[in-house]
Amino acid sequence: MASKKEFKKDVNFLTNEIVMRGMIHLEFFGNKNSDQIFEIMNGAVNSRNDYIARINDRLTGKNAKEIKSHFKSIYDDLLKSTHDLLEKIDGLDIQVK
Repeated sequence: MASKKEFKKDVNFLTNEIVMRGMIHLEFFGNKNSDQIFEIMNGAVNSRNDYIARINDRLTGKNAKEIKSHFKSIYDDLLKSTHDLLEKIDGLDIQVK
């Protein structure tokens, strides 16, 4: 793992991608499904706050293996939730057509 600072930048980047995809959807499709898009965007921001808090957890008294496992679980959760939220937005695109 690089550093907490770089990890936080990755979290922010992926969250911004979800929010931007939602904004693009709203721009192209107007108010159709807007409530669902705003819900997804809020979910992304709430998840971001959760991931940042998990990254900032103090891990004193833990050995290197436990620390690595902790950050690996955060990374896996981040990728899965980002993928799921982007699929939800893309699924709304198909429904509107």
